[in-house]
Amino acid sequence: MKAITNEYLADLILRQINKQILTHRSNKNSSFTHGNLPCATDGELLDFIQTIPYFHENLKDFLVGNLQDATIIISQSWELEFLKKAIMWAESFEWLHGTDYFLTDAHINSIKKNISYLSLPY
Repeated sequence: MKAITNEYLADLILRQINKQILTHRSNKNSSFTHGNLPCATDGELLDFIQTIPYFHENLKDFLVGNLQDATIIISQSWELEFLKKAIMWAESFEWLHGTDYFLTDAHINSIKKNISYLSLPY
Protein backbone atom coordinates (compact mmCIF):
# COMPACT_ATOMS: atom_id res chain seq x y z
CA MET A 1 0.00 0.00 0.00
CA LYS A 2 1.14 3.51 -0.72
CA ALA A 3 -0.25 7.02 -0.51
CA ILE A 4 -0.49 8.86 -3.81
CA THR A 5 -1.85 12.17 -5.10
CA ASN A 6 -4.04 12.96 -8.07
CA GLU A 7 -0.96 14.45 -9.74
CA TYR A 8 0.75 11.05 -9.57
CA LEU A 9 -2.21 9.37 -11.29
CA ALA A 10 -2.53 12.18 -13.83
CA ASP A 11 1.15 11.69 -14.68
CA LEU A 12 0.51 7.98 -15.32
CA ILE A 13 -2.29 8.94 -17.71
CA LEU A 14 -0.21 11.64 -19.37
CA ARG A 15 2.56 9.16 -20.15
CA GLN A 16 0.06 6.97 -21.97
CA ILE A 17 -1.72 9.65 -23.97
CA ASN A 18 1.54 11.31 -24.99
CA LYS A 19 2.39 8.14 -26.92
CA GLN A 20 -0.62 8.72 -29.19
CA ILE A 21 -1.36 12.43 -28.86
CA LEU A 22 -0.27 13.36 -32.38
CA THR A 23 -2.56 10.68 -33.83
CA HIS A 24 -5.41 11.86 -31.61
CA ARG A 25 -4.93 15.48 -32.69
CA SER A 26 -4.71 14.71 -36.38
CA ASN A 27 -7.82 12.54 -36.32
CA LYS A 28 -9.80 15.17 -34.45
CA ASN A 29 -8.57 17.82 -36.90
CA SER A 30 -7.34 19.70 -33.88
CA SER A 31 -6.53 23.34 -34.37
CA PHE A 32 -3.80 23.02 -31.78
CA THR A 33 -1.56 26.01 -32.33
CA HIS A 34 1.73 24.56 -31.07
CA GLY A 35 2.30 22.39 -34.11
CA ASN A 36 3.53 18.91 -33.35
CA LEU A 37 4.23 19.42 -29.65
CA PRO A 38 4.58 15.81 -28.45
CA CYS A 39 2.97 16.42 -25.06
CA ALA A 40 -0.72 16.60 -24.29
CA THR A 41 -1.97 19.91 -23.01
CA ASP A 42 -3.84 20.29 -19.73
CA GLY A 43 -7.04 20.58 -21.77
CA GLU A 44 -6.33 17.34 -23.61
CA LEU A 45 -5.60 15.57 -20.32
CA LEU A 46 -8.85 16.89 -18.86
CA ASP A 47 -10.73 15.77 -21.98
CA PHE A 48 -9.22 12.29 -21.64
CA ILE A 49 -10.22 12.06 -17.98
CA GLN A 50 -13.74 13.31 -18.63
CA THR A 51 -14.36 10.92 -21.53
CA ILE A 52 -12.78 7.73 -20.19
CA PRO A 53 -15.66 5.32 -19.66
CA TYR A 54 -13.67 2.95 -17.43
CA PHE A 55 -13.42 5.27 -14.40
CA HIS A 56 -16.18 5.89 -11.88
CA GLU A 57 -17.20 9.52 -11.42
CA ASN A 58 -15.63 9.72 -7.95
CA LEU A 59 -12.26 8.70 -9.40
CA LYS A 60 -12.62 11.32 -12.13
CA ASP A 61 -13.44 13.92 -9.47
CA PHE A 62 -10.30 12.96 -7.55
CA LEU A 63 -8.19 13.17 -10.70
CA VAL A 64 -9.34 16.69 -11.54
CA GLY A 65 -9.11 17.91 -7.94
CA ASN A 66 -12.83 18.16 -7.16
CA LEU A 67 -12.50 16.24 -3.87
CA GLN A 68 -11.10 17.45 -0.57
CA ASP A 69 -8.87 14.40 -0.26
CA ALA A 70 -5.32 15.32 -1.24
CA THR A 71 -4.08 11.73 -1.21
CA ILE A 72 -5.46 8.22 -1.35
CA ILE A 73 -4.02 4.89 -0.30
CA ILE A 74 -3.73 2.37 -3.11
CA SER A 75 -2.48 -1.16 -3.55
CA GLN A 76 -0.22 -2.30 -6.34
CA SER A 77 -3.09 -4.27 -7.89
CA TRP A 78 -5.32 -1.15 -7.89
CA GLU A 79 -2.53 0.86 -9.55
CA LEU A 80 -2.08 -1.82 -12.21
CA GLU A 81 -5.83 -1.85 -12.90
CA PHE A 82 -5.79 1.96 -13.15
CA LEU A 83 -2.95 1.83 -15.64
CA LYS A 84 -4.60 -0.97 -17.63
CA LYS A 85 -7.82 1.02 -18.00
CA ALA A 86 -5.94 4.21 -18.94
CA ILE A 87 -4.05 2.30 -21.63
CA MET A 88 -7.26 0.71 -22.94
CA TRP A 89 -8.80 4.15 -23.47
CA ALA A 90 -5.59 5.76 -24.80
CA GLU A 91 -5.33 3.03 -27.44
CA SER A 92 -9.03 2.80 -28.22
CA PHE A 93 -10.55 3.76 -31.54
CA GLU A 94 -12.87 6.14 -29.71
CA TRP A 95 -10.00 8.12 -28.20
CA LEU A 96 -7.58 7.96 -31.12
CA HIS A 97 -10.16 8.68 -33.81
CA GLY A 98 -12.82 10.27 -31.67
CA THR A 99 -15.13 12.72 -33.22
CA ASP A 100 -18.25 14.15 -31.75
CA TYR A 101 -20.10 11.28 -33.44
CA PHE A 102 -18.08 8.56 -31.76
CA LEU A 103 -17.96 10.24 -28.36
CA THR A 104 -21.69 10.77 -28.01
CA ASP A 105 -23.34 9.76 -24.76
CA ALA A 106 -25.14 6.91 -26.54
CA HIS A 107 -21.87 5.50 -27.87
CA ILE A 108 -20.06 5.84 -24.55
CA ASN A 109 -23.03 4.26 -22.76
CA SER A 110 -22.83 1.27 -25.11
CA ILE A 111 -19.18 0.82 -24.10
CA LYS A 112 -20.06 1.16 -20.41
CA LYS A 113 -22.57 -1.70 -20.55
CA ASN A 114 -19.77 -4.25 -20.74
CA ILE A 115 -17.29 -2.86 -18.23
CA SER A 116 -16.75 -2.52 -14.54
CA TYR A 117 -15.82 0.95 -13.32
CA LEU A 118 -12.62 1.54 -11.46
CA SER A 119 -13.48 3.55 -8.37
CA LEU A 120 -11.45 5.08 -5.59
CA PRO A 121 -10.00 2.32 -3.40
CA TYR A 122 -11.99 3.31 -0.29
